[in-house]
This record gives sequence, C-alpha cells and structure tokens, in this order.
Amino acid sequence: MTTLAEEWTEKLAAWRQSGLSIAAWCRENSEGYHRFRYWRKRLERPELNKAGRFAELNFAAAPICLECNGVYVHVSSDFDAHLLADILALLKRV
Repeated sequence: MTTLAEEWTEKLAAWRQSGLSIAAWCRENSEGYHRFRYWRKRLERPELNKAGRFAELNFAAAPICLECNGVYVHVSSDFDAHLLADILALLKRV
C-alpha cells in the first residue's frame, strides 16, 4: 500500500510530463484543484513539514509573567498548579 505522499509524488510527476496546466490536468484526472495545489506545495517545500517543538520551562530558575490581552499572571517558582489551572480556566471564560 502506498502512502498519500507517494501517491501524490507520482501524480505530480504525471502532471509535469503531461504539459497541461494544473486546472486542465485536474479536470482530465478527476482530481480536486485545491487538493492538487496543497500536495504540490507540501511536497515541493519540505520545510513546511517540520514537526513542532516543545520547550521545557524550568520554574526553579526564575518566576515568569504571562500576558494576554492586557491580563498579567505572575507565576513564581513555588506556584500552586491547581490554582494556576483555575485562574487560566477563569480567564478563558472571560
């Protein structure tokens, strides 16, 4: 079984060999124009496929200040995780 990326790599090669415009090739091959453009962009620009990264916060080092829409929350190194969760839930509802 081929993956979608492999399948679309083959379709892009077939389109290039056809000499047709994207729209004409999609019509002839019953493919969606926007889906074609999505896969072309995804496969031709591999930097768009980078996985996200997480950063570890070390609360022992120093307190941090969170700000969102003018609301400031200061979090010290000895914070109460349940209290912070309650505060964030309240701010989310506001």
